Amino acid sequence: MAPGQTATARVAGIVLLLVLVLAGIARSHWGTRSDSFTIDEPWHVVAGVSYVRTGDFRLNPEHPPLVKLAAGAGQSRDFVLPPFAPLVEKSQERDWVEDVVFFKNDAAAVQRATRLSLWAFHGALVFALGLLLWRALGLAWAAGSLAFLALEPSVAAHLPVAMTDLPLALTLALAVACAGLLLSTWQWRWVLAAGMALGLVLGSKHSGLAGVAGVGAVLAVGVLAGWREGWAEGVRRLGRVAAAGVLGVAVLWAMYGFRFHAGPDGSDGFNRAMADKVADLNIPHWRLAIGVADEARLLPRAYLWGLADTVRAGVEGRGQSTHFVWGVNHMGAPPWFTWPSIVVAKVPLGLLAMSLLGLLLLRWKSLPPAGRWLLAAGAGAGLVHLAALMSGQGTYGGIRHALPLVVLLALPAGALVAFAWRQASAAWRAAALVPLAAALVMTFGEPRLWEYHNELAGGSEGAYRQFGNEGLDLGQRWHEIKAFHDAVIVPEGATLYSDYWFMEEQAIAARTNYRRKVDSIDDTNIAGVYEGYFIYPMMSTLPWPEWGWDPAVGLAGLEQVKRLGFVAVYKGRREDPLGRAGDVYGRVLEHLYRRGGGRDEVVAARLQEVVAIAPFHVGAAIELGNAQLRLGDLDAARIAYRLPLEQQMTPVEPLVKSQIEAQLARLDTATDPATVPPLRNPWME
Repeated sequence: MAPGQTATARVAGIVLLLVLVLAGIARSHWGTRSDSFTIDEPWHVVAGVSYVRTGDFRLNPEHPPLVKLAAGAGQSRDFVLPPFAPLVEKSQERDWVEDVVFFKNDAAAVQRATRLSLWAFHGALVFALGLLLWRALGLAWAAGSLAFLALEPSVAAHLPVAMTDLPLALTLALAVACAGLLLSTWQWRWVLAAGMALGLVLGSKHSGLAGVAGVGAVLAVGVLAGWREGWAEGVRRLGRVAAAGVLGVAVLWAMYGFRFHAGPDGSDGFNRAMADKVADLNIPHWRLAIGVADEARLLPRAYLWGLADTVRAGVEGRGQSTHFVWGVNHMGAPPWFTWPSIVVAKVPLGLLAMSLLGLLLLRWKSLPPAGRWLLAAGAGAGLVHLAALMSGQGTYGGIRHALPLVVLLALPAGALVAFAWRQASAAWRAAALVPLAAALVMTFGEPRLWEYHNELAGGSEGAYRQFGNEGLDLGQRWHEIKAFHDAVIVPEGATLYSDYWFMEEQAIAARTNYRRKVDSIDDTNIAGVYEGYFIYPMMSTLPWPEWGWDPAVGLAGLEQVKRLGFVAVYKGRREDPLGRAGDVYGRVLEHLYRRGGGRDEVVAARLQEVVAIAPFHVGAAIELGNAQLRLGDLDAARIAYRLPLEQQMTPVEPLVKSQIEAQLARLDTATDPATVPPLRNPWME
C-alpha cells in the first residue's frame, strides 16, 4: 500500500486485490473441476502429513517442504498415516505413498482437502504479491498484474495442485518485490521481508537457487552503488543484504525443524543413502559441492539429498536425449528455443500481447526507485532461471518448470494498466483492458486448464502434434477414464489396458477391470497378443521412429471409440510386442528393486526379449549387463552394455554414454566379474 492514502482508498484497494484473487480461484475451480490427482500429488500430500505429524523428512526429500507442509496441514485428523516402511528406490516409495492414499484413505476426500488448502495457500501468496506491487508501483499496476495471473491458464491449473512449481514462481515474485523495496529504501523492515521471501523460495523448490542467484546479482549491484557514496554506506548496504541472506537460510532451516538429519532421532531413512545419492552425480563440481555441504552440515541433509536429485534429473537429464518442439523431435541437446517456445505456446495470446505492450510503454525514468529496482530484480531472476533451464537436458516438465517466467510476465502486463490509468482518457483505460478481455474470451470455454495451449500450438486439441512434455497432461484424466470404464467396459466384461501414465493404484483400489500386459518375469507372451480396451495418450497416434513406434502397425486391429482430451480409448485385438517389452522391463525392475532380486537367468532372458524389440532401451541394456555380471559372464555383459551405443535409432545422452564407456573400460581389464561394480541405471531417478 502506498503511503499517504486515505483509509477509504486503502480499504477499496485491498478489496479490489482480494476480488481479483478470489476471481482467479473461481476460474481455477471451473477449469480444474474434472481433474484427478497429478501423478506426483499423493507423494507430496503423504510426505506433508508425515512432516506435520512426525517431524520426519524421509519421504520425498527430492523437494523442499514448503508446499508439502501446506498440503499436510490441510488434511483431516482422520487421515491414516501407517508406520514407515523401509524404503528402497523411488519406485518403491511411490508405491508406498500411493497405497496410503488410495487404499488406506478416502482418496476423493484427500483430494478435496488438498485443493482447498492449496487454494488458500496460493491465494495468500498472490494477495501478498499484490500488496507489495501496490507499495512499489501503485494500485493500478498491482491490479493489472493480478488480473493477468487470474486469467493465465497454467497458473490457474496449478492453484489447487500440491506440487512445487507454482509456490516457487510466486515466492520468487515475492522475493523480487521485496528486493526492489529493500534496494530503494535500505530499511530494516524490507531486509526482514526480503530474507523471509528468499527463505520461502529456497523452501519451495531446489531450482529456486537460480532465481535467488538472479535476485542476489541485482542486490549486489545495489551494494556496489553504495560504495560511490563512501565506504561506510557500502558496508551498511552489504551488511543488510548479508542479513537478508542469513535470514533466508534460517527460514529454510526452520522448515526442517532446525535439524540436520531427516528424522528427529538422528536417522536418515531415505530411499537411497546420501553417500550413494551424491556418488550418482556425474558432474564433478556438483558432486564436490553437495558432498562438502553435507559433510560440513551447511544445510539440512534432506535438502541436500533433494538438491542432488534435482541436479541428476534436471541438469544431467535422466538420460533424456530427445526433445519434441514444434512438431520436430530434436536429438541430443535441446535446441536453444525450447523453453521460450514452451512459454509462447502456453500463455494466451492476449496476455502475451499485454506483457509486450507493457514493456513498450514503460517509462523507466518516471518510475519510482522501488519500481525500477523491482523490475531489475525481476529481470535478473527471470534471466538466470531461463539460463538454468536452457543449460539442462530435462525438458520433460514443460511449462510447470517455466512457471516463474510466466508469473514474472505479469509485471510488464501490469505496466500497461498503470500507464493507461495515468492517462486522462476513458479510451486509453478501456484499451488497457482489451488484452484481458481477449484472453478471457479465448480461454473461457477451456474445460481443462492444465492442457491449455494457444492458437500458435494448434490449441489444446492439437498441441500434442507440436510438443511432448508434462504441460500436455500429468495423469489427471483418471475420473473420466473411470466413468467410461463403468459405463462401457464393465457391462461388456472386457479388460482394460493402459499405455497412459496414471497411478495404477487408482485403478486397483477402484476395483476396475484394469490389467497389466505383463504380470511377472515369467511371462511368455512374446508376441504381445491382447484383447479388450486400450488407453493411449494422443501422442501415440503420431509416428515415433526413434522409439520403434509406427501407429499404423502398433494400433492395427484397434478402433478408436472415445477421445478424452489428451487420452484416446481404443477397442479390439492386437499384437503389441513393443508394449509388452515395456511392461516386461517394469516387472524386472519390480523384481530387482522391490522383491529382493535373484533368478538372474530369468531376468537376463526377459531383458534379452526387451532389447531385441527395443535396442535403444538404455535402462534394459544396463540391467541386462548387470544381470550378466552377476551370472559371471563378462563377454555377455560387454555385449549388453554396448547395445545402446551401437544402435542408430536414438542417441544416448552424453553423460550416460560416458558412464557406459567407463563401464566397458572396466570390463576390458577385468578377469573376475565380481570385481566390476554394477552400473547405476539412469532411468531409476
